[in-house]
Amino acid sequence: MKDCPDALTWQAVLDGEENDPALLEHLAGCPACRASYREISAAAGLAGALATEATLPPAVARRILRQAKPFPAGLVAALLFCLLAASAALLQPGGLSWWFSVGVVRMSSLILDGLLGAILLLQSLDPAMILLAALLLAGLEILVLHKLKVTEG
Repeated sequence: MKDCPDALTWQAVLDGEENDPALLEHLAGCPACRASYREISAAAGLAGALATEATLPPAVARRILRQAKPFPAGLVAALLFCLLAASAALLQPGGLSWWFSVGVVRMSSLILDGLLGAILLLQSLDPAMILLAALLLAGLEILVLHKLKVTEG
């Protein structure tokens, strides 16, 4: 019983996927495996008897797709965005004007400060340092692209 194959092996033998002569010899000599094989064979026969050749008419799929109404997800997202924007404007009336006056100016000043800082840094560096930084960035890009290629297979 310890050396007996499992039920999946006997199912593979029954389906013709496994045809090892040692399995067939074991089946001839082991009453427990013969009983298991007969049970699997009977279950397969019953399952085969339940099979039917009935199919759906080809027009059924078209009819179902025609009756199914697509969900307007884009419209729902736009309405939800408008609702949230209106509620934010109504809950704090000065907030929207603050964002247009102070928030946008602050963001643009941060971007300009960053760009001017980069320009000043590049002017103060030696051209060899700029070339070295560019080479390091190119090497980093090549390394990342190589890793991505390995990941994609």
